[in-house]
Amino acid sequence: MRRTAITSLVVTAALVLAGGVPVHSQAAPRATPYDPKAAFAETDKNRDGEIDVGEFHDRLVEIFYSADANKDGFLTVEEFSQLPYPEGFKQVDENGDGRVSLKEFVHVRMRQFGAADTNHDGELSLDEVIVVFEGKKKP
Repeated sequence: MRRTAITSLVVTAALVLAGGVPVHSQAAPRATPYDPKAAFAETDKNRDGEIDVGEFHDRLVEIFYSADANKDGFLTVEEFSQLPYPEGFKQVDENGDGRVSLKEFVHVRMRQFGAADTNHDGELSLDEVIVVFEGKKKP
């Protein structure tokens, strides 16, 4: 059970880092299918073919504030559900108050970054992101 929850969180992290809610979307439902390669390219700001911790963090902040439709500094269940693969709200809401703060969002996702970084080089390659994405697509 714990392994399934961790795997789900890792998958969500990779998908969020790579896609998340498009910036300026106001948490609108996604109109196009998730494309991990395009999302990876959007996150890889310096175009070096890797997503480092700084790029990952910057993208998480963009995603968080884009998903925060009412701009109160927290994600509700409804706002969180607009993210691709939004399962795991309870795991991200670490203090159990029914909303996710930026600190909680980043904290959980940074742990997921480490788990997705299978070669432990401190960066995510497109291959690492694709592996997580492909694992998520399987039943």
